[in-house]
Amino acid sequence: MRLIALPLFVLFAVPAPAQDDIETYPYPLYEISSDLSALPAPVAQTRQRLIDAALSGDIEALRPIIAEQKFPPTVSYGEPDDAVDYLKTYSADGEGLENLAILLDLLNAPYAVFDTESDDPSYVWPYLAVMEDLSALTPAQKVDAYRIVTHEQLTELVELEAWYYWRVYIGKDGEWQAFVAGD
Repeated sequence: MRLIALPLFVLFAVPAPAQDDIETYPYPLYEISSDLSALPAPVAQTRQRLIDAALSGDIEALRPIIAEQKFPPTVSYGEPDDAVDYLKTYSADGEGLENLAILLDLLNAPYAVFDTESDDPSYVWPYLAVMEDLSALTPAQKVDAYRIVTHEQLTELVELEAWYYWRVYIGKDGEWQAFVAGD
């Protein structure tokens, strides 16, 4: 629910281009890291619980994590009533296994601390989801992307000028905010 407001905020908060038409990156600042020891304890605990659930091979293992939260994570911008059922239904295998594998791949990638200037940053996997120019990825960043998507998928994301593939958000308090694809 909170993450729905973020895209709307960004949409309406985009600064006007400078007089020389140079576009600036309209999103909050971020820092990229692969140092898991730098994660706040609540974030590290939620990340590990999500990894354990994914490794279990049972989509229902996500349900207790969701039940302990104040708000369910966003899994679709259509806000389905049941996040687990949605992830199960919209998984190619019909059991949620594909989405568990995607979740695991994402949480094993480097992350970004998103909105670092606020008192309530989010931790985002993969960091590629917050990068402003996917066409300018370094060779090492492309390797990070290829750990998650195919060459064809990355080419499409570069053409779309944004990471529309799956991503995971965890708040600094350990609240699992989202596991979502799309804009």
